[in-house]
Amino acid sequence: MKNLIKGHIYQLKKDYFFLGCIIFSLIYLGLSIKFNSLRIELTGDNGIETMINSFLSVNIILYAFMLLTANTVSETYRSGVMKNIIGRGIKKKNYYVSMVLTMSVICLTVIFIYSLIMGYFAFTKVGMGAISYPIYHLLSVIIRIIFIFTYISFVVTASIITKNAITGFILSIIIPYIPKFLEIFLSIFKINISFDFLKISHYMPSFYDASNDLSFFMPSLFILLGYLCLSLIIGINVFKKQDIK
Repeated sequence: MKNLIKGHIYQLKKDYFFLGCIIFSLIYLGLSIKFNSLRIELTGDNGIETMINSFLSVNIILYAFMLLTANTVSETYRSGVMKNIIGRGIKKKNYYVSMVLTMSVICLTVIFIYSLIMGYFAFTKVGMGAISYPIYHLLSVIIRIIFIFTYISFVVTASIITKNAITGFILSIIIPYIPKFLEIFLSIFKINISFDFLKISHYMPSFYDASNDLSFFMPSLFILLGYLCLSLIIGINVFKKQDIK
């Protein structure tokens, strides 16, 4: 597993797409600082509040790394690297897990650095300050980490199934909205059923809704872990049955 992760990192170092994601994240950071300057002055959000809110709310960087992940997996098929890797006796399950771990940790690292810089920017304007309901925010951060792992798993699974970067990326974006699509489809036949209990977004914590009410964290955790396990099972099983040529 360790060697596989090192291999993924080495592959990324030579990938211009990875460099593009880093540059994109820097540009997004610059734009965020510019457009959040007025908001910070109006709301008075302090350094730690801005840092946590940035970590919980930024999705555009996640989507960029999901696209990078889809491209990396599909390129591994297209270039024949996948055939060489599997031909060496490396288990497909290990390859899948190592890809999810590598891309998730890199994405989390970039988002964390982004959040730190945003927090420092707010600190220079307002001060470091403090937060109310620390347990709420701690649990929110944990949920957010699992959220990122889940979405990266979606894109790895979709890219393995389709072997195409764009199709895999689009499919991974669509997956969380399947319950909503089901509601719309059933409503056409006058069947009104709520699938909120299957929606990832339904129980996701918001920085601005912080309180002592922690009741929704357990459902949120179950939903995310459920989707993550389902994605892992489908992805690994499809991968195992593939004839790598």
